[in-house]
Amino acid sequence: MLERVIENWLDKATERSFEQPFCYMLSAEGHTIIHITRHDPMEMGKDIITIAPDGTPCAFQLKTGDISLTKWDREVSSQTDALVTRHINHSSVVSSKHHRSYLVTNGNIREKVSRAIDDRNRAWAKQCLPDFHLQTIVRGQLIEKAKGLGDNLWPTELTNIKTLLEMFLEDGQGVLPKEKLASLFESTFPLKLPDSENKPSKTHCARVIASAAILCAIATSSFSDKNNHVAEIEGWVLYISYVLALAERWELSTKVYEGEFAIATQSIYNSLANLCDEIKEREHLVEGDLLADSYIYNVRVTWLLGLMSIYALWRGNKGEFKDDVDDFLREFCKEKRIRLDLWGEAAIPQWLAFIWYFRQINGTREQDDILDYLISAICEQNGPKGGGFLASPYYEAEDILPHILGVAEEPMMDFFRGQSYALEGLIHLYVRRNWKQRMKLLWPSITRLMYQSFEPENFCDFYRWRNQEGKNWTVSPKYPQEWEKLRELASESDGACIPPSIKKYPILLLLFLCVYPHRMNAEILRWLDTQMKQIQIPR
Repeated sequence: MLERVIENWLDKATERSFEQPFCYMLSAEGHTIIHITRHDPMEMGKDIITIAPDGTPCAFQLKTGDISLTKWDREVSSQTDALVTRHINHSSVVSSKHHRSYLVTNGNIREKVSRAIDDRNRAWAKQCLPDFHLQTIVRGQLIEKAKGLGDNLWPTELTNIKTLLEMFLEDGQGVLPKEKLASLFESTFPLKLPDSENKPSKTHCARVIASAAILCAIATSSFSDKNNHVAEIEGWVLYISYVLALAERWELSTKVYEGEFAIATQSIYNSLANLCDEIKEREHLVEGDLLADSYIYNVRVTWLLGLMSIYALWRGNKGEFKDDVDDFLREFCKEKRIRLDLWGEAAIPQWLAFIWYFRQINGTREQDDILDYLISAICEQNGPKGGGFLASPYYEAEDILPHILGVAEEPMMDFFRGQSYALEGLIHLYVRRNWKQRMKLLWPSITRLMYQSFEPENFCDFYRWRNQEGKNWTVSPKYPQEWEKLRELASESDGACIPPSIKKYPILLLLFLCVYPHRMNAEILRWLDTQMKQIQIPR
């Protein structure tokens, strides 16, 4: 089964969709991954940079399909020259050794090309440049690598093969089926063991983390093939979440998972960058038929505004120098903000990502007015006189839009009148901005709703897609409410309910909330509001 899946994956893989699995194969062999490029021509042919177990830097260039002599002459030859001869310029590479160079393809290399590579290697040797040497890895070697890794690649815990194959065969153009991917991880990660079994060892957990990364890459490969960057981002956020769930469950040190975590995090950042590039190049953001798309256009743009705001904040957090990307992000968010759409409470983390970025590029009170709008809209739609159709964060856009548009085959069974999962947190953010008189006017409407929240039983369950264990809280706003006591509550930002494993990465937590909006609560929003103030975007 493993060999067949690997062969099918190699048959359809693009450079981007077999980049991640190949990285994890290298990681399983002891390589430390230090850089994954975005296929930028300025990277000088080095798609992946690693440190081998013996300390030697290694550079890999990825290609797809058979490499014929024509393809070699037109494209690959000059790129491999740069790969071999130009030194690695990366802060993590301090070795004085010249790097090893590898040309990797999921196809085969034709005989005449192999001869050309041998001739070039001999020429470098004659010039007393023995370190200048190009090695190759082809389809058969990749399959043998996969088979040789055995359980390090394919988890023995995997029982949900049907779901893996279903995701592998997706067309890749639609929304990522997150529930399916989560079920795949639930069957792979040993989060709960029968009483008869012992706690898994650190070695076992490390193996599961590495092999689950391969599964994630293969399961989402069809989305990578179609350059579905949003689906890629969501897939790797889910993977990271389950890695952290395992770490919390068995109290793993970061050393157990830091390699895989770094690769996945870099992949998410690269996907955000690729999404930004795609938006820059497109004339419009319409998908398919203009008339049909008009009903979901604003929903899509709201998600894009959230993701691009996160990318801008992440660039600031990484200390990136200001360039044309930051100018584009600024103008895109300013121009498209009129398209923000509150289709359900699951959209609110996307709105907040925009607000936290927008307050850095706009000196007016507009970001506060957006908070005012969100509070008012929730009170109006889910208040006693509203329609009660502002769905809870457990409903995604594809779940609720058919009901909003009146084309659902079955009526909505849940009703959302009189409750909100986001209202309390939004109120606290607004109070932090000291709008006392406006809050006084809003408060009667606020008190007609109940604050809803879910508290997972432990930090491990915080990261799981769905939980049966935990507490559902329903709290009624006080009436009357003393302003000073409300300010005191709003100012608290300890974030005690947030797992320590993700507190080190506030940007990732914000992205996590966009993918897991049902984990949103007032305490998390207050903590994030404090953290986002400390990030400075490139100026």
